[in-house]
Amino acid sequence: MATALSVPVDAAAQIATTSRITSPVIVATPAQMTQGALSGTQLDGPLSTFVTSTSRYWISSQWRHSGGITHSFNQGGLDNPYGATLWTKETCNRNSANYCINGVNTAFTQIGPSDVANLWFVNLYQPNPNAGNLLAFVHEENVGHSGNTPTNVQGRTRIGLAWSSDHGNTWNYLGRIISPNGDAQPLNIQGVPYLVKDGYFYIYFIDSTDGTPEHIGIAVARAPVADVIAAAAAGSLGSNLWKKYDGSGFTQAGLGGQPSAIAPWGITHTQAVHSSYNGKFYLPLTFMTWSDGQGGRVNSSIKLYESTDAIHWSAQPAMVVADESPSTLKPDAGYQYCSVADRDGATNADVGQYFYLYCMKDPTMLATQFGIYRWQINLGPSVDSFRQSDDFSSSQSGYWRYLFGNGSTLSNMAWQSSYWNGTDAWARIYRDSMHTANTQMPVLHWIAPKNGTVRVEATVRDADIQCGDGVNVSVVHNGTEIYAAAIDNADTVGKSINQSVNVAAGDSVSFILAPKADNFCDTTRWDPSIRYY
Repeated sequence: MATALSVPVDAAAQIATTSRITSPVIVATPAQMTQGALSGTQLDGPLSTFVTSTSRYWISSQWRHSGGITHSFNQGGLDNPYGATLWTKETCNRNSANYCINGVNTAFTQIGPSDVANLWFVNLYQPNPNAGNLLAFVHEENVGHSGNTPTNVQGRTRIGLAWSSDHGNTWNYLGRIISPNGDAQPLNIQGVPYLVKDGYFYIYFIDSTDGTPEHIGIAVARAPVADVIAAAAAGSLGSNLWKKYDGSGFTQAGLGGQPSAIAPWGITHTQAVHSSYNGKFYLPLTFMTWSDGQGGRVNSSIKLYESTDAIHWSAQPAMVVADESPSTLKPDAGYQYCSVADRDGATNADVGQYFYLYCMKDPTMLATQFGIYRWQINLGPSVDSFRQSDDFSSSQSGYWRYLFGNGSTLSNMAWQSSYWNGTDAWARIYRDSMHTANTQMPVLHWIAPKNGTVRVEATVRDADIQCGDGVNVSVVHNGTEIYAAAIDNADTVGKSINQSVNVAAGDSVSFILAPKADNFCDTTRWDPSIRYY
């Protein structure tokens, strides 16, 4: 049975839809992330971005495979954070005891404490968009050369502040503002998402609620923005500015005070935002496919939690960006190091209705296959935005059609309780993935409801990592191929289409999966989105 190819509606009218998160696209590849002086390194924290009147810049910290931490300063737009690497530097100069000291030609040219070993940039605040001053929130490990053992890698961990007066080219590490209760070890303090509320910085990190490493949770501390900036500009931390929240108020000292856990558990190597669109706050938390302690592994996920006061967070996520089974991913892999940037140029952890979320995919030890995914998040109602997983249906009557191809003929698949099936049992379309047969290709077919320009976004990657020889994919607009790629077995990062297409009402965009030598183990994660703009 041949399929119909039209869903006519008023071309000018907005269409109420359900998709508020676009499909991810890859905005940084291994080649970009290891170019030049970055060779032999791997991103080891969230990207931090700031803007001037003419350019956007990104600061990152990398773990060097041969040991140590390096830092880079990149220039590039929202769709290309590794557009140009302007410099890559060592953390600091070091003395004979291998502690950081003052010196030139490094990221941190001035060092306050005398026992600093390892520092990471994890977030930035820009007091004036057109001035050269920047405040950095810094993650610190191995204080006093502690740790570096198999059961206590990070040693004593801290959150500190650094100040730059030359647009981020050199930094003064001012010192520490947060340390764990009881200085429990092993305890990775993680961080540092921050928010600005009522003239205060709110920062989030991992802390011990009773001084032991067995009882930990996400904690919050705050300090007056004006006082922090004034002190930093003068080369100091100020006097006891940071206070932890203890369940009733911000009364506990930032250094060593006892906190209260204030949010669901998750990894806080991320960045938070306040939305001027709805007045709410959002905190991304991640998991990788780590052991669950019972012989299995947990899903890798990215979940956005919501708050109205920056202290009390929703028990359930307001939005789930990704939640993927460990059976489709590598061990100890998935999503981590999430960064945020407003789509329309707002800065300092503030966004409007739309913002971009960037997360590293598969930052495993000594990985060669990784990348940075980007999603567009919409905090308002969805219009003119379509995504396979959000729109998935048991009916052929929506904007998507579930087809299979034999040569030049497209026919409707049949619904099989939870997926679509061709006449060959292995030609399948699931909610967020497909499987090809040897002679039948699954074809996910979108029909344009009106005239306009759409953005086609999708990242295709292997979901059957234990076997198979990979797949071939293509995207076709009205019979003309606009994208093609070959996906290798066990490529869980994949390849992306991120392309504008002019469409008329009734046009089709088809996503086609084909086998290579055979169709064994060819389950492929492919969840495209299409949005008018």
